[in-house]
Amino acid sequence: MTTNPYASLCRKYPHMCKFLGTIPSNQLQYAKVPFWNNIQIPLSKHSWEFQVIAIWNSKGRVCLNAHNRDWLKELAKEFPEAK
Repeated sequence: MTTNPYASLCRKYPHMCKFLGTIPSNQLQYAKVPFWNNIQIPLSKHSWEFQVIAIWNSKGRVCLNAHNRDWLKELAKEFPEAK
């Protein structure tokens, strides 16, 4: 069971939070960054999965629902690598 504060928030207030999915650590990649003096520093591999969580307040949910009742499903589609 996940014990991070965001997971606890989702369990305590499910009407305000939703897990959209988890990106496995082997699918996470570092962004390409410019190197100083052409020296590349090797970065360690990711050891943790990345959980995508949406959190909103009541007024935000009302506003989003007024514009698109499927906003949460549409948001989840923005993270195709999350399972």
